[in-house]
Amino acid sequence: MPKIDLTHLLAAIEKGTPFSDEVCRVYHGRGDSQGDTNFINLDWYPPYLFLACYNPIEDDVQTELTHAVWQAQQQAGFNASGLVFQYRAGRDTQVSVPFGEVPERFEVNELGASYWVQLTKTQNTGIFPDMREGRAFVKNNSKDAKVLNLFSYTCAFSVIAKLGGAHQVINMDMNKSVLRTGADNHRLNNVAENISYLPHDILKSFGKLKKAAPFDLIVVDPPSFQKGSFVLTKDYQKILRRLPDLCHNDTQLLLCANSPDVSESMFIEMIELATEGKLTLVERLPAAPRFEEQDGANLKAMVYRLSIN
Repeated sequence: MPKIDLTHLLAAIEKGTPFSDEVCRVYHGRGDSQGDTNFINLDWYPPYLFLACYNPIEDDVQTELTHAVWQAQQQAGFNASGLVFQYRAGRDTQVSVPFGEVPERFEVNELGASYWVQLTKTQNTGIFPDMREGRAFVKNNSKDAKVLNLFSYTCAFSVIAKLGGAHQVINMDMNKSVLRTGADNHRLNNVAENISYLPHDILKSFGKLKKAAPFDLIVVDPPSFQKGSFVLTKDYQKILRRLPDLCHNDTQLLLCANSPDVSESMFIEMIELATEGKLTLVERLPAAPRFEEQDGANLKAMVYRLSIN
């Protein structure tokens, strides 16, 4: 494989980070506008850098890439304590630490909240930096609210909702392990009261949710694909169809999709058809800093309200 042009990547590192003390993206190669390095992302989990590669590369190119990133961050003043390289080009994710030492689990901060992350043990780290604006929206719209957090993962939305003044949050995710991390995150932020963790298949649990309804704020942030349980293009409609039953007249809904196979217009149409026009689009949240993409194929975080006839 020929050498890759690292110009865009190194320029982004030289520019520094938009949030020096908070988790954030440094370089968004997968925005498809970065030339040779459009398959590489670089994130900052202070004080560690997390470099993810989504295309096959030879060992010598990997060595060149990691050395260049490490040298550039030193010159830019990151003063990182370690660099994690995640190789996601094959069937199995491979992780190495070519520079420094990285603990198995540590805390990061964002928007006044703290979260546990793991950069070396799992494919997903514990928090998704691209959802920063979504978490900001939830924090700003949770005062005294009853919140439903579907596909809650490690419950970042729940934590930030409680810090925003939410009265109660129900988290649902069929993965018990991530819910345990979610409970740890709430304890880390001293917001562990009035929190529920339901380890259920969402597609089979709407009876339980309807009994707990109505909610003031509902967050739906599913994976694009979860083997054996959820396929966004096939299963999202089943959830959307039931959401109006969980709402009152002033309920806000943050509906998210993060698949390049689903454009903004397709997502809006999906919501319209599945809910039979019962939800009204309020706004699409802006992309987090350094996540802008030319064709809008990145994360779609859409705010809806129940339509009032």
